[in-house]
Amino acid sequence: MALTFFDYEIPLLKALVQLDGSAKAKDVFPVVEDIMSARLKNHPEEYGHYKKQKEIIWKNKTRWAREYLKRKEQLDGSVVGVWTITDSGKERLRIFDTTKADPDEGKAAIEGIDAAIAETEAEPEKVFNELDKIQDSGDVLNFRGIVFEPINEQGVILVFTTIAYELGFRIEAIRSRFPDGQFIRKNNKGTFSKCFAEFEFKSSNYRLHKHPIKGCDLVICWEHDWKECPIEVLELKGLIPKLKRQEKELEFERNGR
Repeated sequence: MALTFFDYEIPLLKALVQLDGSAKAKDVFPVVEDIMSARLKNHPEEYGHYKKQKEIIWKNKTRWAREYLKRKEQLDGSVVGVWTITDSGKERLRIFDTTKADPDEGKAAIEGIDAAIAETEAEPEKVFNELDKIQDSGDVLNFRGIVFEPINEQGVILVFTTIAYELGFRIEAIRSRFPDGQFIRKNNKGTFSKCFAEFEFKSSNYRLHKHPIKGCDLVICWEHDWKECPIEVLELKGLIPKLKRQEKELEFERNGR
């Protein structure tokens, strides 16, 4: 699986600790590269360049990791050109070193942060500032206690869980690693079989995230914008209005009796 800028967060924090907590970017990069050396050997593409950017890919992702860490107050960027780890960043490292589990795992998905943003031309700081301005809720949905439409992957999961049973799904697990969901799914013959699914806000995000085709039976999304998707897609945005109409019809029948 391809590396994302999230994979550079812990190495960047470790690099700053090795550099006594604070350093300029030019001094940080070599240490990050050394810490990431084993993984970079398996990902030679990290030494290439995005079409829209001049900087080498792994350095670009390190800059995005730095900006995201600033957003989470694990790095202090108050001094221009100097990267400094905070107490919060040190605490994350302490937990990681003790448990071998990243306490921030899954946090980006909850916040609606897509790793693909690192492939844009814009500067990381500008992109994160724009994200802060984006509305934190979608249009009105008003369906089974959910007031607004989803705006990220976590919202898609929430909507799906409210309708999974009537769609023939039995949820066994929803997790942060690929594939997101493990279900038992009822087919047209009335029998059940295993089903592995990946949740995405838009179906095209599956491609952006560079997920493999094998190992996933279904993409569950809010908007289906990848018509050539080689995997079955379940679009919730078009399905919810139908379910709402069915509920109104049933309510009308009950009141009419």
